[in-house]
Amino acid sequence: MNKDNFKLLIDAINQDGKLHFNMSSFIGKLALDSDDYNKYIVNGEKEASCYTTNMLHSITTNTIFNCDSVGCIAGFAVALANDWQTPEWLKEENSDYHYKASFEEEANKFLGLTKWQGQKIYFNDEDCVWKYLAYYYSNEFPNLYLNLDNLDDYDDNSIWHECKSTVNFTSIDYKTAVKVLSLIMNEEIILGDDYGDISYLSSVFGIEKCKV
Repeated sequence: MNKDNFKLLIDAINQDGKLHFNMSSFIGKLALDSDDYNKYIVNGEKEASCYTTNMLHSITTNTIFNCDSVGCIAGFAVALANDWQTPEWLKEENSDYHYKASFEEEANKFLGLTKWQGQKIYFNDEDCVWKYLAYYYSNEFPNLYLNLDNLDDYDDNSIWHECKSTVNFTSIDYKTAVKVLSLIMNEEIILGDDYGDISYLSSVFGIEKCKV
């Protein structure tokens, strides 16, 4: 892990996350006109993180890290790694072909993470840190919640990564992201390479399974 770069990432999300952090896209643009953007985002009625994928548009210009763009953890990391300039691989005509892999690879290199560690923080699937925290530490991370359409296999005895439910991306706001990334940087949350290999070493609350 590159703790210096983790700190840069945390500071950037903490500073700009209210207007620009959204876990639903590596990089995108909110589908809001300027009046709604100023009303809901700039004036503080909503945060950028609350908008779902269908409210995001692709950015068609080569200047992607700009005042209108939003991005996830990997998006912020790639922006920092490129000094907020568009990387060359994203300017290529066939960039869609390797879009996801390139964001992951460059973010992992910047943060000093393995492929599997990176996937645990960039995504919302069965093996992510967000689901682990929502599942066992809902009292400490009350904003995180699971999508309710895949909970048929959930019961009080289920193991978090065996339940097929995913975390709702809009529940990962920028303050929660900053908190979790800080815990990872300080090695209080440990991300392993194996499936389900996540541990939270310093919770003052103890395990409290989510109520669904």
